[in-house]
Amino acid sequence: MDVLVVKLGALGDVLRTTSVVRRLKAVHPDVRVTWVTARAAMPLLEGNPDLERVLALEDKPKLERRFELVLSLEEDKAAAALALSSCSGEFIGVLDEGGLRYTDSSALYYDMSALNRDPDGTLKTADRLKAANALGYARIWLKILGLPAPKQAAELRPVLVLRDAERKAAARGLCLTGAKAKLTRAIGLNPGAGKRWPAKQLSVGPAAELAGALAGLGRPVLLLGGADEAKRNRDIAARAPAPIVDAGTARGLREFAALLSWLAALVTTDSLAFHLGTALGVPTVVLVGPTSAAELELFGAGAAVRPPSCNCFYKPECATPPSCLDKLEPAKVAGSVRRLLA
Repeated sequence: MDVLVVKLGALGDVLRTTSVVRRLKAVHPDVRVTWVTARAAMPLLEGNPDLERVLALEDKPKLERRFELVLSLEEDKAAAALALSSCSGEFIGVLDEGGLRYTDSSALYYDMSALNRDPDGTLKTADRLKAANALGYARIWLKILGLPAPKQAAELRPVLVLRDAERKAAARGLCLTGAKAKLTRAIGLNPGAGKRWPAKQLSVGPAAELAGALAGLGRPVLLLGGADEAKRNRDIAARAPAPIVDAGTARGLREFAALLSWLAALVTTDSLAFHLGTALGVPTVVLVGPTSAAELELFGAGAAVRPPSCNCFYKPECATPPSCLDKLEPAKVAGSVRRLLA
């Protein structure tokens, strides 16, 4: 059976969709999967043994109407149009019929999305469903597709394939004396979350305090982040009450993932670093703020730490300070890391 997956972004969502394809292949070994994604996401799918072809939507691929199953997973008109035009059998997900909507078969997921607006234009119903949801992303899609869940949680981990040469280059690029030995003992701290979701990130002061608490565990602490977070990370490192290593923010996707693969543990916000860490099997502590903890699956190799309360659920910014994540106690987070490493 030929299967088409159309999933462009966000990068973390692309990565966690690989676990659904992995399970589909496990149950139906003969399926042949073509994936259309955004060019920026293609490095995440490089070398994935479950995929026959990976194509960029920007290249306007011409696909035959031969796919017996199409998973249209992007709320985008061009992506939905390509998905529908390529389908010769079952279509699940987003389609464009004078406006984006979703198939009844995909309601378990998309009822919680921005496509499910109330008559007054708000997302109250969608947000209420997200708050009540107890299933992770992959398990939602397994239910939609009628696929049995695996016996072991680790079998649902996202798929990310790194070459040994990439891992070795990442260690060399850190420019630390004895970099490999230090990396295998190190705790990574990724306190940012990009520009779209300020409420998902730790502020500079609380991030510095957390860095100090993690350094108190007697291991090197590597401060991680994306290209837009260079100055912010320098400020965090300068304010940290103990020495930490600013690992830089100029890496590409695969180089960043290769660096994470060495870590003894990762502490991160709900961001791409979280999805990369879980895909690589790095013991991960995720700091949960305004998003759904249930959707942040750790696959048996981590812990979620939540603030006592959060009044900005699925809002990009918290209306009143401190933000949800800034309420987290550094000692509590450090304790979760200590237990993971015990």
